[in-house]
Amino acid sequence: MKFWQKDKIILGLLVLTSILIISCSQKEAKKEEVEISFSWWGKENRHNYTMEGITRFEEKNPNIKINPRACSWLEYEEKIGKEILSGECADVVQLNFDWLYKYSPDGNSFYDLNQLKDYIDLYNFTLDDLSYGTFGGKLNAIPLAFNTAIPVYDMKILRANSLGIPSTWDQLFETARVLRKKGLHVFTLSKRHLFFLAISWFEQTYSKKVFNPDQTLNISIEEVEIIYDFVKKLIDEKVVYSIDEGMQIEAIRDRKVCGAVYWCNETSIFLSEVIALDGEPVLGNFITKPGAIESGWYLKPASLYAIKKDCKNPKEAAIFVDYLLNSPDFALLQKNDKGVPLSNKSLTALMKANELESMQYKALMKIRFNSEVINQMLPIMEDEDIIDTFIDNAYAYSIGQEDKASASSDFLKDFKKLCEQM
Repeated sequence: MKFWQKDKIILGLLVLTSILIISCSQKEAKKEEVEISFSWWGKENRHNYTMEGITRFEEKNPNIKINPRACSWLEYEEKIGKEILSGECADVVQLNFDWLYKYSPDGNSFYDLNQLKDYIDLYNFTLDDLSYGTFGGKLNAIPLAFNTAIPVYDMKILRANSLGIPSTWDQLFETARVLRKKGLHVFTLSKRHLFFLAISWFEQTYSKKVFNPDQTLNISIEEVEIIYDFVKKLIDEKVVYSIDEGMQIEAIRDRKVCGAVYWCNETSIFLSEVIALDGEPVLGNFITKPGAIESGWYLKPASLYAIKKDCKNPKEAAIFVDYLLNSPDFALLQKNDKGVPLSNKSLTALMKANELESMQYKALMKIRFNSEVINQMLPIMEDEDIIDTFIDNAYAYSIGQEDKASASSDFLKDFKKLCEQM
């Protein structure tokens, strides 16, 4: 056999071997492909940028396929408990703060993310940040951003009435006294934020917390009555608008209010509405009582990411969580929609891109400048049912449907029943 013929045979064998190796590699790669389900809530804009982020993630991680499960807040809230307790939740799940208390008080309902620190860069967060998602010594979830209730105002209306931004409760009621002569209320706000406002006033005034660290109630029926009198005063003196219906965006559009109370990450809603009215949106102050020992204001995670306890592919799920939290790429898609990110990487990316000139960022700075007087929110303070029964009974008393003693007693009975159910 001639030499060139031997070379030809060898070359053919090499080509065949390469084809077999490539074929085996492709089969092996195909076997390694995993699917991670991911659930979150939000409106269309949130859905759109999240889906774009998923596409980019899959391009960078071709062996990981993300199965999206998006829905509205109401639908999400209705089904999340059943999914967690039955083990049918997504591999990666967005959580509200109080759900950790409800569904994982001992830290055993979700994966301990400390075990996945090789894939999630936890050094982008402080130990205090991570403490919000730690239960039973296990890191169940990582917060995206922090949130607190904060007042916002149309400075144009305040200035036209020779008013400044109120900083104390007396100034707030004086603002209401002046504005109601013009047919205006001070705030539109949700039941939740009225609840926080009432707690803030009581804790500052009586130097006593409403809730104990173990989530139990720390006030008597007489003290509930005191708080209900304060809520009635807020309604009677036109500080707050339409409590039975909660937050009313139409009240802003129809110029029935001078301001609102929002979560920090939602202040851009007020900003856009007031600018459309040729107004001047400004952040307010955390209202205080001079000399108060307790601040009464509370901080909580805007939302958190967790991984299902029995996730079949925790490594890949963790890689995706790291992308959601720490990737500059996703940070530039999400921007401040869920609040100013806690992650150093994501925050740096937004700063470099000049994406932090927003009301949310200014609100975050106000939180940080007042961090020594803002408490860590207890999960029970986020419970929808407890907030509803507290405000609904207060409202019934305020409009004369129920006497104060009965309304306060009904709240305590409801609170006890709800805690037993939890």
